[in-house]
Amino acid sequence: MTAEAEASALGPALATAAAPGASAALRRRLREERGAAVVELLVVFLTLLVPLVYAMVVMADVQRALLATSSAAREAGRVYVTGTDRLAAERRAGLAYREVLASYGMRAGDPRAGMRLRARCPPAAAAGCTGEFGPGAEVQIVVSYRVPVARLPFLGAVAGPGITIGATHHTRVDRYRGLAG
Repeated sequence: MTAEAEASALGPALATAAAPGASAALRRRLREERGAAVVELLVVFLTLLVPLVYAMVVMADVQRALLATSSAAREAGRVYVTGTDRLAAERRAGLAYREVLASYGMRAGDPRAGMRLRARCPPAAAAGCTGEFGPGAEVQIVVSYRVPVARLPFLGAVAGPGITIGATHHTRVDRYRGLAG
């Protein structure tokens, strides 16, 4: 292979520098820029990679909160309607809520977490439905969790914007079930 063919295979800039009569300044400039592409690639790579990893961590936390709130609402509603009286049912629902959140690595006492339980006896409920509890009572459980978006490495969440995730579960105490134990 000739020197000109070798130089043209390396690219137009090198072909110009390798050509006979090319200036020494051009050859020197090409030597000085060697390794600049690696630095540029590193800067661009980190500029794109750090926000991408950060977004992935936040989305993972959002997904975890979505699963936790949905499971906690469903489980709290399920154990509420199987209770023997209103106080026991509320206590059991609260316990189920705390246990489910704990299984997802969240604390129920965290100010970002919350559960609201609303029970009522609709007009069509059975005669045993009194005091917002009994056969035919309708129950609504709403669980919410605020996922922080602002985080600092090694410190965790800081005050700032957040995404509130919530789940609602509606259920009914079995109309034909006897509640006395």
